[in-house]
Formats: sequence, C-alpha cells, structure tokens
Amino acid sequence: MLFRTLAIGAVALTALLPAAAAAAAAAASSSAAAASSSAADDVYLVAGLRGANQVGTPGDPDGLSTVALKISGTEVSFAIRWDKVDVPKSAHLHIGAKGTNGAIQLDLIDGQLPRTALGVAGTTKADPAVVAALVANPNGFYADLHNAAFGDGAVRGQFHRLNRKIDLRGVLHGADQATISSSNDGWWLRPASASSMAYTATWSGILPPVSGSIERVSPQAELFEDPDGLQPNLTGIAGEAPVDPVLLRGILAAPQNFAGVLRSLEGGVVSERLSPKAPVHPRALTADVLLGAQIYACTQQGGTTAFTQFDVSAKLRRSIDHSFVQPVAGPPQWVAPDHSAVRGTVVTRTPNGAGNIPELVLDATQAGAGTGLLAQATQILRLNTKGGVAPTGTCTLGKKASVIYNADYLFLG
Repeated sequence: MLFRTLAIGAVALTALLPAAAAAAAAAASSSAAAASSSAADDVYLVAGLRGANQVGTPGDPDGLSTVALKISGTEVSFAIRWDKVDVPKSAHLHIGAKGTNGAIQLDLIDGQLPRTALGVAGTTKADPAVVAALVANPNGFYADLHNAAFGDGAVRGQFHRLNRKIDLRGVLHGADQATISSSNDGWWLRPASASSMAYTATWSGILPPVSGSIERVSPQAELFEDPDGLQPNLTGIAGEAPVDPVLLRGILAAPQNFAGVLRSLEGGVVSERLSPKAPVHPRALTADVLLGAQIYACTQQGGTTAFTQFDVSAKLRRSIDHSFVQPVAGPPQWVAPDHSAVRGTVVTRTPNGAGNIPELVLDATQAGAGTGLLAQATQILRLNTKGGVAPTGTCTLGKKASVIYNADYLFLG
C-alpha cells in the first residue's frame, strides 16, 4: 500500500490590483471586519450558483451548484456540489461584484473529472492579499463552473460569510442520508435506484486516486475512474454510478462482505471494509421555491399607511413548507415531510437589486424531529432572490397583499 502526503503545487494566482483590493476593503462591513480580526479563526464562505447569474454570455438555464470554502490562514479548503450541470472541467474564484466580470484569483478545479462525479472537495493555497480581500468583502467575489457545453461559464454565484462553521464533507455529499459506511469512515454509500449507487469517498495522505470501486474478490462495482489520476489537491469525490442490479442487491444485503477501494497512480491500494451501519453525517440541501409569496399587511407608519411584513407562504422542493411561526412576530420556519424542522434568525442581509427581496444568512435552530432532511442544519441561506418586495404607495389599513417571489434556500450542517 502506497502512502505519502499530498504535495500541493503552488497555484498560479492573478495578482489583485491595489485599487481592487482597496475597493474590496472599503466595501466590507464593520461586522465582517470585527469577525475576522483574529487570524486564528477559520472563516466559512458559501456561494449558491445559478446559470442565470452569468454575465455577458448565457449560462446553463437549469444548472445549480454550491461552493463552500473554509479559509485557514492562506489555506483554502473547498467543497463543490453541482446538479443538472455537466461535469465541470474547471472551477474558479473571481473578484467582481454581482453583475460584473472580474479576474480569476484562485483555481479550484483544473482538468476533466470522472463522468459519474457530482462533487469534489480539496485544499489549495491562496495569495495572502486575495485572502484578506475575500474575508473583508466576500460578496465582492464569485465562483463559477465551466464545462464542455458552457466554456464561458455554466453557473455563477457571489460568496456570503457564514456565522457558524460547517462540515465541508456535508456539502460534498449532498442532501440524502447514506445507508452504508466504511471502517474508517472514508466511504458513504446509498442506493440511488435499483441499478445505481450514490457514493462519497474522502482520503488524505495518499497518491491521487485513479479509481474508486466496491470490491469483493469478484465481482466489482466501478464508481469512478480517471486513468491519469485526480488532480493532486483533491481530497474527496461524490457522485452516482451505474451498478449491475444483482451486484447492487448483494452489496445492500451484506455490505460487510465488500470493501471500498481506492487505487492510486503507482499501484497503491487503500481498502476499507463496508458496514451496514448508516453513518451520522451532515447534509447540504438546496431547495428552490416552487410556489411562494411574501405576505404584507397595511399598517400605520408614523402617521401614514404602508405595507409591512406579515408572513410568508412557500412550498419548496422536496415538499418543504416555509412560513412564519406567528404572523408578524415570526420567526421564519421550514418544515419537511419527515417532521424535521428548523427556525431561522437573520444574521446578515445583502441587497439583491431593485425589485428583489434581499439575500439572507440565518442561524438555524432545530424545531422538529431529531432525524431527517433538516435535522443537521445549523445555517440557512436565502439566495438568488427574485421579486417579493412590498407594494409601494398608500394602502387601506388592514389590507393584505401577497407578492410572488422565487429564491434558493440552502440548508447547511
């Protein structure tokens, strides 16, 4: 078995222009500056990417992705998960406000990934000036993914700073509970259908893997393959791969008879025995609004009448219901069909253009079942908002108005 510490090469960075750095620092809020005053504190940033956010050229109309960063000094760990997007060949971090294009400041992915991949995780080094500007003003930077179909960018999203730490492996894995673990917790697996397996594999201290599979003496379920080896700074991959139905049933019936196996460029093998014990792990879920309205009531405001927030009523993907616990007083709540639920407390508001309600970062408080879709959530983000602002002008006291809106909600653990 071959082991060695991953040698992460120096990443070529576009030098941050002094004017751009100064502008980024000037735009930073005092709260963000205070929160980042201690260099010893890790900083967590998240971007929710959509094709509609691309500037200059059309993006993927259906695609979305989540990019999460953990910044420790000049070391940047990342997790990227995508959906309804062809496998990316590159992912970058750019300087640039919403609606503008800017220079690449950091490469996260560089090179084609296995066709079964739906996410990757890794670590790289960043220029100290880039880190300082990014921490000071996350919303002045964006991430984008490029693939063969959208070479100029498939999806894009601005960064937001989180109030709490999250587990990047949860972002890599996605929303669904794994049902099979491995002896050293390097593998999380679940059946995605009668003929496919969803997988999450993570590693450290080994040569770049060329393949990952579920093996006995025979047969074998190939989950991912890259003959040239994955890029050296990657430490995890997740995806979904076809598996012979008979073999899949055998794995599910007796996982302990199989092992998750990583093979490296120089013939090294890392094998972990599987277990029928379901792992306890964080999740990361993006649920967009399928049908939603911000509800306002006409109230007295300093001698005049105006519409103010009364409630919200929305149905999100995966049948998550969103409303206020109590009209006016709140707080906002999200309830899943499995009875897991969270309530939110707003931490930051970011304007998102005229006619759109602001983007939000909220702390999540558990308010439902101890297991389930939302049971691991500690932070909630409302991103990519459209519409929903209160009507303007005078109104009749007591009258209510429902204003249609759209948004993506990210639940992170």
